[in-house]
Amino acid sequence: MSMLLQYFVTENKTGACIPVEITPATQSDLLVTKSGWQSDWTSDFIRDSQLEKRVAKAASGEIIALGAYREDQNGISIFIVNMEAHPQSNPTLTDQRKYTGIGRMMIAYGIQLSIDSGHGGVVTFAAKTDELYEHYIQDFHAVPIFQPLPGGPKLLMLADEGAQEIFSTYLS
Repeated sequence: MSMLLQYFVTENKTGACIPVEITPATQSDLLVTKSGWQSDWTSDFIRDSQLEKRVAKAASGEIIALGAYREDQNGISIFIVNMEAHPQSNPTLTDQRKYTGIGRMMIAYGIQLSIDSGHGGVVTFAAKTDELYEHYIQDFHAVPIFQPLPGGPKLLMLADEGAQEIFSTYLS
């Protein structure tokens, strides 16, 4: 029996499940972030050639999120360098989010990259805020890991059951 992998987000207004395709981001995908987005995805930091930049789009072509991924320095996980929801769904930019489930989906994609690259589904990432840090631990069962810089980003890891639980959300 073969499993089908289908990423999706939930439309807040209707509760509808919106199928999403995640593909390599093009320059024109990144250019849209120059206005209205939290981060400019054409900046030098994001242009780093080590990063695998991905765009999550609905069938309509609407960009729902962007993600940047790379192997960590120790070669044991995929590090999710950045993930960002479209401004209409970004909780730091709007009170009424158009879609939910974006972070979970972009983390699941990182887990897929980790599996595909032989890292067994292990992903690491930093929480941008204390609220996200708590959310990742409580809702995703992420585990806090070593913080290289005191007061720096709070790093988390997902592996084993936690990673499996998130990834299996998108398998049918």
